[in-house]
Amino acid sequence: MRTPLVVASLLFALAGPAAADELTDLRRAFRDASGAELVFTRGDLPRGDWFEQMPELASADRVAAARILVAEARHYPAGWLGAIGLTRVGVFAGLASTDGDGFRPWDDALGGYRYFGLWNGKSAIAAAYYTDQQLPLTFHHEVFHHVDGASGFRDDDAGFAAAVDGTAPYAGLALGARDLATLAAKAGDPLAEAVSDYTAKSAGEDQAETARWLHSHLATGLWQAAARPELEGSQRILHVLAEYAAAGGPSAAALVDVALGRAPAAATPTFAQRAEAAIAALRARVAPAGAWTVWGREDRDGGNPTLRADVARFATTARDLAQQRAPQEQRAAVATKLVALLDGYRGFIAGRWTLSAGTAAVFDRTRAEVTAALVPAAAPATPANPYLAKVDAAITDPTWRTAIRGVQPAVVKLGGGSGVNLAATGLILTAAHVVDEVGRKLTVRFPDGREFAGVTTHLDADLDLALVALTGARGLPVARLAAAAPAAGDDVVVIGQPGTRTPDGEATGYQPWHVSVGAIRGFRAGARTGEQHLGRTKHDAWTYWGHSGSPLFDRRGRVVALHNSWDSTTAMRHAVTWEAIVAFLDASDALAR
Repeated sequence: MRTPLVVASLLFALAGPAAADELTDLRRAFRDASGAELVFTRGDLPRGDWFEQMPELASADRVAAARILVAEARHYPAGWLGAIGLTRVGVFAGLASTDGDGFRPWDDALGGYRYFGLWNGKSAIAAAYYTDQQLPLTFHHEVFHHVDGASGFRDDDAGFAAAVDGTAPYAGLALGARDLATLAAKAGDPLAEAVSDYTAKSAGEDQAETARWLHSHLATGLWQAAARPELEGSQRILHVLAEYAAAGGPSAAALVDVALGRAPAAATPTFAQRAEAAIAALRARVAPAGAWTVWGREDRDGGNPTLRADVARFATTARDLAQQRAPQEQRAAVATKLVALLDGYRGFIAGRWTLSAGTAAVFDRTRAEVTAALVPAAAPATPANPYLAKVDAAITDPTWRTAIRGVQPAVVKLGGGSGVNLAATGLILTAAHVVDEVGRKLTVRFPDGREFAGVTTHLDADLDLALVALTGARGLPVARLAAAAPAAGDDVVVIGQPGTRTPDGEATGYQPWHVSVGAIRGFRAGARTGEQHLGRTKHDAWTYWGHSGSPLFDRRGRVVALHNSWDSTTAMRHAVTWEAIVAFLDASDALAR
């Protein structure tokens, strides 16, 4: 059971920075094991319909929950959850809603019907942490809902029912005699039928409940799936294993290793492993069980939005993989596989129906984007970047210098301010007051001298953030957002355009792509700015007029904030917080397109 909340909070307070450091390490370990981010606040989840009550965990309970989930994430292939599109896992002290579904008890303390978890239908899950025993069950239950949806198996209820009632059963697992004997020695009572009464709600819940039971009874579940396949419970387990396999997830052999304690420590997946899992997930969606399938239906305009979203997912996958380091020949090979799968899908559809102009355009655009992301067109030698010398002059630490040299080419000049590029095809993050309004057209210049036309596509004046999409761009240098918010005292580097003239019009002599080193000095209270002219992250790196929209990079070269202002009374510089940037990008959904 968990430590009582008050006692846990006191213990964490006594532990001090060590506990905070442990949580940072655990979140990093979870990200390496799963490919998803572990978060603890509602604001760090994508916007959407979550629960009315989502109280946050005390600090010590966050550490305890993270320890549990790091271990549970290692039941799956390294990085697999992120590869199939599950990017956020949120954990809370409780989840409650005033709407019940007939299976929930009313909880006076939470002020609603108590829930255990929720998958948002797209990219994130939320889980309550009531006990040490319950959290793993909820985690695997909600993960399976994502697998069910991501693989297209949500529509296989008839096949699931046929397996369970014996009409079309799965064959039992084929395990080696030694493994089977070892599992039998560890096994408890088998799952004879359904896990619980809750499975009566739907076939999807039946399967998710089976998944969570399997992960908490691995030895038993794997043994009975091999030795007692005739049991209804075994057929449920075999179906869950089939879904995992179709989506590139854990094999039965890998789960046997986990059950017998043979699983190696989770390692960061290679590019080839990430690519294999991602392609398997796409194939499972468009051709589950090896048969091409079109999901959704036509709308009033004659297009199928579900189909178009499935096609666009190929480009999203390519862009995600393009962020990983890999030899060009590996990237080209993956691009070839993605294009072949995409072309095969298009050929199947075109051979049976008439493609609408809109859907044909989505196929064409997606094919081009896959190639552009993974196989940038051969180009003349990269244009000279005379401003890189500023990085060398400002930073003496060789590791830090290398990281900043890697991202300086992604910092841009636009309008009267600065920005940073987030996508190979051109997506500039900048301050809202630099671009003023959605639809504004600007010229965006990179430090190597290349210029592109851009248009403002998203803007949040309250957060003071905006996005500018470029036209005709490909293979551009990019910077990535940090995986977690910075802490007070963290070193930062600001790169931007200080402006060649003062507000009064006098020449300053300042040069573009200026590099200044400083540190995070603290944070103003609140999640949103509320005052556009002062961002909530304080820093002391030197800036001037024109630096608005400049990225703040950490020592790894990741964006941790975006400069937008300075306080004339204190001379303190201010930047839009990492949390606000994450919320803005989630809301815009621009990086997923």
